Amino acid sequence: MPSPDDADQDRESTALSEAELYRIVHDATQDAILGAVGTVLLAGVGVVLFLAGVSAVLGALDVGGTVLGVCFAALGLYLVVSLLDGVPSPWQ
Repeated sequence: MPSPDDADQDRESTALSEAELYRIVHDATQDAILGAVGTVLLAGVGVVLFLAGVSAVLGALDVGGTVLGVCFAALGLYLVVSLLDGVPSPWQ
């Protein structure tokens, strides 16, 4: 049967130092912030692409402009929906 001293030694050997814990928390926080900012920026790009595509469709004078506008709108819509996990993302 293990003695109480053995349990204390096990806890001490697996405990993180204050510097290691700070580094882990700092890195995790930085990753979370960068992930959130990146998500917001990508959603903004998707919305701008969608609106530009809709504007191009509404102002198109020929079939080529309409097709190009539909492509931009579809790409923007796909970006936003994939960020919301509505469709599989090509980056995962």
